[in-house]
Amino acid sequence: MADIALQIRIDSDADTVYRAISTAEGVAGWFTTRAEIGEGVGALHRLSFPGAPMTWDFRIETAEPGKRLAQTVVAGPPQWIGTEIVYALEAHPEGGTVVRFDHTGFAEIDDMFREVTMGWAGMFLRLKENVETGSPVPYFTV
Repeated sequence: MADIALQIRIDSDADTVYRAISTAEGVAGWFTTRAEIGEGVGALHRLSFPGAPMTWDFRIETAEPGKRLAQTVVAGPPQWIGTEIVYALEAHPEGGTVVRFDHTGFAEIDDMFREVTMGWAGMFLRLKENVETGSPVPYFTV
């Protein structure tokens, strides 16, 4: 199995960061402008991307506002199905919030895995910018 693990510090409180990863308005500010976001365990986050023939559907497994959001990919490219995405939020001792991100369960390190790794890294820089400035900087505009 191949896993992606990233970490970023954002100069904002954990509740604000959590809203950025768990609401349609938040996700549109840094990830994709077309997102249907359900709330609570079992709900779906349905994301669309330019030129993609399908949506990516993430089922919420854990939703702890200000602390943790865990999802399983249930629709999208075959390499993504069954992978897990976890955002863990924690206060940084010097202020702000540390986001520890894991996208786990890829079958192999192939070209898609490498592109996804770079994509997540770029998106997290946009997450930081969006939360810290309040200005939308979506990675994908649909």
